[in-house]
Amino acid sequence: MALHMQGRCVPNECFKYESGTPKKHKQENGVTREFCDTCGAFICEYGEEAADKFRYIVWGSLDKPEKIPPKGEFFCKSKAEWMPEIPGLFHKKEIKE
Repeated sequence: MALHMQGRCVPNECFKYESGTPKKHKQENGVTREFCDTCGAFICEYGEEAADKFRYIVWGSLDKPEKIPPKGEFFCKSKAEWMPEIPGLFHKKEIKE
């Protein structure tokens, strides 16, 4: 489990691969993660219920992440004590809160 991941929820109709086919890994909890087939970089993830609706795109996979500022933080109950809260965003302790 990652200590920190920045990503953006994007509707499927707004997301496409320019080239290549990602490797997919489905976890026991139903979440599928997609990785670059060439370098192994983490690209996106989605749950079973969201698979036909949207993807959480990992910030590091975007060419211009500064164009899409964050709107909130999830899983704040698991945040390390030394990590500050980002002001001006919503903060959820759990995903189903």
